[in-house]
Amino acid sequence: MNKHVWKTTAAGLFAFGAMVGCQSADTVSPIADGEAQTSAFGDAGSIVPGLGSVFTATNSSEGNEIIQYARASDGQIAEVARVATGGLGTGGGLGNQSGISLSPSGQWLFAVNAGSDDVSVFRVRRGQLELMDTEPSGGTQPISVTAHGNLVYVLNAGVPNNIQGFHLAPNGDLMPIAGSERMLSGDDVGPAQVSFSPNGDYLVVTEKGTNAIHHLYGRQRWSGFHAKRADEQRNDSVRILLQ
Repeated sequence: MNKHVWKTTAAGLFAFGAMVGCQSADTVSPIADGEAQTSAFGDAGSIVPGLGSVFTATNSSEGNEIIQYARASDGQIAEVARVATGGLGTGGGLGNQSGISLSPSGQWLFAVNAGSDDVSVFRVRRGQLELMDTEPSGGTQPISVTAHGNLVYVLNAGVPNNIQGFHLAPNGDLMPIAGSERMLSGDDVGPAQVSFSPNGDYLVVTEKGTNAIHHLYGRQRWSGFHAKRADEQRNDSVRILLQ
């Protein structure tokens, strides 16, 4: 198993088809063909199947919310709903990317609550969000979340910086993976994003304070709540355990 650490002077990098290190938290949810969605543009039929919704988060310190926008065939968007995450934001910028994240299947939406140190899980069904669970992030000030299959990883920017892994149950519950917590290269290195590669074999963590991008490798072998430890990849600064 090999390690790769890239140095960069910018926060943005396009890696494995996913943007890492930028500040937007928006994500797009596809709507299956034949499904329609109520929108501010008029009838549900005015939303072309497949265009989907756009989601972003308020990060409000009075109560974090997901804002959902409908996207019309000409690319215009309009707000259609707000859904509480059950947690709190910080009320300010996080200097992050992927503060909310959609699962590759489009079935689950994950959102960090940086002000209450937890992460929320929503089921996405017919263009609507249903809050399923809110769990502690395994650290303080979570700023980024990524998912692949039934694995979810959260990046915490509070001191000391760390990442924490979770197992996503079929009912939407998040369960911490024992032994998956890993510290970053320092206690306060300005982390920006954690992101899986499309095939789930790689995890990327960006550190703005060190201008480093840590490329980690592991193999998913999840067999249930009492799974044995899978492959572990470490370098001098970061380790990742995928189960």
